[in-house]
Amino acid sequence: MKKNSDFSILIVDDEILNIKIASVYLKREGYRVFYTTNPLSALKNITQQDINLILLDIDMPQKNGFEVCELLKKDKKTKDIPIIFLTAQTDIENISRAFKVGGVDYIFKPFNPIELKVRIKTHLQIVSYLQEIKDKQYKLALHSFTDPLTKLNNSLYFDSQLMNNISKNKKFWVIVFKIDRLDRANHLYGLFGADAIIKSFAKLIKNESKENAIVARLHGGSIGVIVNSPDKKAILDFYKSVVLKAFKDESIAHKITFSTILYYIKHGSISLPYVYKKIHNNMHDLQQTDEHKYLIIQ
Repeated sequence: MKKNSDFSILIVDDEILNIKIASVYLKREGYRVFYTTNPLSALKNITQQDINLILLDIDMPQKNGFEVCELLKKDKKTKDIPIIFLTAQTDIENISRAFKVGGVDYIFKPFNPIELKVRIKTHLQIVSYLQEIKDKQYKLALHSFTDPLTKLNNSLYFDSQLMNNISKNKKFWVIVFKIDRLDRANHLYGLFGADAIIKSFAKLIKNESKENAIVARLHGGSIGVIVNSPDKKAILDFYKSVVLKAFKDESIAHKITFSTILYYIKHGSISLPYVYKKIHNNMHDLQQTDEHKYLIIQ
């Protein structure tokens, strides 16, 4: 659980006395406190200070608190920040509007320091819990798209990116590297030895790939790469660099050979099964000799 000192609170109020009083209470609790008397500068303060919660006065010149809240909720950078309204108005109409525009709570002025601290703590705890849930969901999602052996993307993620490119009618290259006769490597080096070769092979390809390339382990000893570029020369240079590094890598050299399909996809009128069938059929024809070899499909 986060400490109070991990949270930043922005007070937006045109009355400097209200700001001073609230700041004293909140700083005693260890919060980082920022403030502005100009409601129009609230957005700027938030983006600069990484604010976790906003105390927003309703009755202000230029723009009232409701208008400021609506602006903040329309901006994707600030829409999730909880806003607690400060108001001297007790009528149900204003309270109802506070929630309608996106506020999570309200505090009447002059405020009670205990109430102020409790309500702020409650909403910051909610923020903290929600962030923990988001972090866990992200880790789960990351795990579901990650190959456990190589730590590359897995085939599920690769397929989704392949489908996305096809549906958007992009022109791109799909490169598939496949270790020849992986069963022989399993026999010669054992299961753990063969896994070590696959990991080294995957790492080599990942290191030689461009930063924006999508690299994934597809199955067995097959590694797929998606490159969003029509540049044939760059693709051939990439392939040659992989071969060159493979000859120099002691964990791969003389232990395996691999076959490579370089497939240029230039229209979206094909299906995922068609792509894989084309790769599989051509890969089968390649894997008949014990040497590194490739085939370009255009």
